[in-house]
Amino acid sequence: MTQRKNGRGLHFPCECISARRGYSDPWAAIAQRKMVSDGTKEQVLNSVARRPKTIARLAKELHLSQPTIHSHVNDMLKSELLCRATDWDKQHPAENYYEPNFPVVSAADRAGSKLICQAIAERIADLFEKNQPELKRAIKNTSVAKSGWEYADIVQCLYASVQRSARKILEERGVLPRRRKHKDGAEWLFWAEEIDSGANG
Repeated sequence: MTQRKNGRGLHFPCECISARRGYSDPWAAIAQRKMVSDGTKEQVLNSVARRPKTIARLAKELHLSQPTIHSHVNDMLKSELLCRATDWDKQHPAENYYEPNFPVVSAADRAGSKLICQAIAERIADLFEKNQPELKRAIKNTSVAKSGWEYADIVQCLYASVQRSARKILEERGVLPRRRKHKDGAEWLFWAEEIDSGANG
């Protein structure tokens, strides 16, 4: 890609839409490399997250041919999104069961930390809101403001900067793990969360 000259370029809101790596999101390589861009791969991940399954069982459940499922499963094994479920009882010695190679956090799992996370989120929100006057003054004489853009147009950018910087600080302190290099050379951390029953999105 040729979007950069002399090492310069833009940072977009999400690293997952850019060729530039190491910008913010530790899961961005999943999107950059289109590891789950195919709808069938997402269906496979959703299915095996509920219970490990064989290629034959996945093919039957998703109404697709076994060679098609085999191709998708093989892709996800290479990218390390899937792994063989070694603890699953086999009915036949030759069959393999597959499961996600990343944590899947259920709604029940989140229940114990939900109130703590909400309290932390409210403190972060209060701190960001409290500093609005200083932030508005800081951008008042910038080229962005002189170009006619208002504070409301870039406040999401400012919040994203806070969030990215906080993640970097926590990674440097060892509180958050850094993205991990996988067999195919991609560096990412990934997880999935079960949708709360009755949730709107």
